[in-house]
Amino acid sequence: KADYKSIQKAIDSIPNNQTNYTIYVHSGIYRENIIINKTINLIGENPETTIINGTNFGNVIYINRNGRANIKNFTIEKSGNTGYPNYNAGIKIESGGNNISNNIIIDNRCGIYTVSAPLNNFSYNIIKNNEEYGMYIYVASDRAQIYHNVFIDNKCGLRIKSCKHCVVSMNVFMNNEKGMYFCCGAKYNTAFHNTFINNSLWNADDLVGENQWDNGLEGNYWSDYNGPDNNGDGIGDTPYNLTSKGNDRYPLMQPIITYKMKS
Repeated sequence: KADYKSIQKAIDSIPNNQTNYTIYVHSGIYRENIIINKTINLIGENPETTIINGTNFGNVIYINRNGRANIKNFTIEKSGNTGYPNYNAGIKIESGGNNISNNIIIDNRCGIYTVSAPLNNFSYNIIKNNEEYGMYIYVASDRAQIYHNVFIDNKCGLRIKSCKHCVVSMNVFMNNEKGMYFCCGAKYNTAFHNTFINNSLWNADDLVGENQWDNGLEGNYWSDYNGPDNNGDGIGDTPYNLTSKGNDRYPLMQPIITYKMKS
């Protein structure tokens, strides 16, 4: 056990041959830009009071190709403002096998940005008020698991580009300009049991049309769906058509509410 003046110093102190090391972070505001280049657990005391602030510079947390992390219980805020093609983010990930859970990711250019980073899990995060994307799953970040997150007040909640076999389920997309969409080579992905409410430009889109918007029995809740449910089974009798291609064959008549932080 040891106490360090910064999170980065604690990470740097871990021997390179040490794996699955856990760093516990007390409540407070940590103004730093963190690079993770080894396998660690990074656990905050409380997501509302343990704050990593990037001071509007670069990535707040960057997990590079040598890193792998379980990141839990933080507010992650104020990345730099660099945009396409190398977005600054609250969390930028370039490796697989990471778990990002129970965080508040707010006021960044991009909340979470993954590049060539397969098999990552994202759950129970509140992703809010990010300038470009709440989450951008980009190029060869296949098999992402995106469950129980809330995307609210972002320009775009979730974009998945050129990735396959991702699952998006039990999330809330609310009051974004764009809810979520698949584009540009994104195939064989599935989105079901999500709740889409009042996303101003559109709730969801699929520019490829080779993705599935239900699990074969049930789809998603759409606040602008106005089809009938004549047999009262809770599933709309007509599909919900997306903006470009594809549809939800089994739209839900009532939302699945998941806006709750995991204890």
